[in-house]
Amino acid sequence: MKICIPVMEERGMDSKVSEHFGKTPLFAFYDDEVNELEIIKIEGRHSGGRLTPAEILVNSDADLLICANMGSKAINLLRTHGVDVLMGARGTVAETLKMLKMGELTGAADPCNGLH
Repeated sequence: MKICIPVMEERGMDSKVSEHFGKTPLFAFYDDEVNELEIIKIEGRHSGGRLTPAEILVNSDADLLICANMGSKAINLLRTHGVDVLMGARGTVAETLKMLKMGELTGAADPCNGLH
């Protein structure tokens, strides 16, 4: 499974999770089958690009997005294109993956209200 985690910096497993999906500068892609992590810079609309981070993610081969929180429009777009969404990520990529294994993340039933 290929997992995407929006991050604020490029420090491998120590990269901090982005608190705002729509303004994230980087995506960390973790492939749990081969235990590999790749971090790529994205240029979403907030940083001069044409696409939203959700649209960029739809064009990737990610199966799952794990983020701190996100809005309902992005959740619906991702779900429509077969990308599962879990929220509640915090800390680093490593900490977030541990939260996933421990079952501590929630489904995307409660999108953010933009007040963060």
